[in-house]
Amino acid sequence: MLMIYIAVLLLLVPVASAVLETNHLIQIDNDGRKVSMDVTYDSDKNTVHVVIGDVSMYKQGVQTVNLHDYNTGYGVLKNINDRICLLGRAPFPKATPEKYRVGLTHEVYDHLLDINSTRLTLDEINTVAGPNIATFCKTYSTYYVTATPLHRNARAIDSSNTGTELSFWCVLSNCPSDREQYQQLLRNN
Repeated sequence: MLMIYIAVLLLLVPVASAVLETNHLIQIDNDGRKVSMDVTYDSDKNTVHVVIGDVSMYKQGVQTVNLHDYNTGYGVLKNINDRICLLGRAPFPKATPEKYRVGLTHEVYDHLLDINSTRLTLDEINTVAGPNIATFCKTYSTYYVTATPLHRNARAIDSSNTGTELSFWCVLSNCPSDREQYQQLLRNN
């Protein structure tokens, strides 16, 4: 009888579990490019996982899978095709889940990515960005990037004319980067 009582009690006690919320978000950036993404917010781990949809229709668009760890303040753009992770301080401390639920947004900020061509070790990634990102990029070449905010009317690079940049996207962000800097990573890989 005691065993039945314990079993019933265990069924009634709430079990702690991660709360995952996935939303589909479409961003229209300052150049009119429409980028679809799935955004999964894990309230237990305080992380956001972002899968960027097809961006091949945009000149030099790079499709990535991204992870932001709001415990450490770092995010990573993961290019699966090239096996490269670009790790940097997230431009935003944390976007609220309400931002992921809106469905469609024009709230997109430009940040120029400057890539450091020194490959990080797994220990360095873990020390800087924590175990979530270290695990996420474990089998990838990972490089540190610095994101500098750009202003709509004073962009450092004009993607529509020069063809010298790549475009990476994440939640509320478009991050152009110098194509030659990125090509150097591929040559060193």
